Amino acid sequence: MSFGIYKQGQGYWVRVITAAFIGVLIISAAAWGWGQAGAIRLPARIWTFSINNVQGEVSPGDTVELMYFDEKSKTPEIPSSLGTAIVDSYTPGKGSTAVVAISTFSNEEIKLKANDAIQIRSGDIDSLALDASIRSSTPTPIYPIEYLQAGVAGGLMLLGAILLYLFVGTKKQTVEFLVATDGEMKKVNWTTYREVKGSTIVVIVATFLIAGFLFGVDTIFAQIFSAIGVLEK
Repeated sequence: MSFGIYKQGQGYWVRVITAAFIGVLIISAAAWGWGQAGAIRLPARIWTFSINNVQGEVSPGDTVELMYFDEKSKTPEIPSSLGTAIVDSYTPGKGSTAVVAISTFSNEEIKLKANDAIQIRSGDIDSLALDASIRSSTPTPIYPIEYLQAGVAGGLMLLGAILLYLFVGTKKQTVEFLVATDGEMKKVNWTTYREVKGSTIVVIVATFLIAGFLFGVDTIFAQIFSAIGVLEK
């Protein structure tokens, strides 16, 4: 395929208008792709938990276990282990609250289902170094979601630009059609400004005359029917 514009200069305005219309569609598709990509849930690199009812504490590098309610378990009312992870940071709060960030997960399931965790603990069951309830959780994805959105939107725009170039610039069949359309448009006998202005005035005047006539007829009939008692005032 050779690069360049096929029949450059011919069918200029039809090709420009066609390109502008397709460009609007491409931008709309890119905006749609941006929104759709924003709904994708990326794997978490770090999970940050706000915890309360804290008993004990942990330090960066300690191992913690996340607990959740497993509906498939024989005892779904008893918390089950979701997996373990390494503490990235621990920040005590006011009272029995704290914020703990975890990373280096023991399995992929904990990355995906950490939002379902209801309890976090560290240490043996008989001597827990930390035991707390999870109030809320916030994932930090492996990279900002804006990167994915920009990639999807940019990819759609690049693809659209290539298709636009092929459609309007190089593909012989479509270019011939656009050039022929431009030639036919030049043969059209366009109405002059004076003719458009005169026709518009005639339409406006005729509209008001017809509306006035109908209003007068309606008023006369209303008076007649009121006089003979058909209509009540």
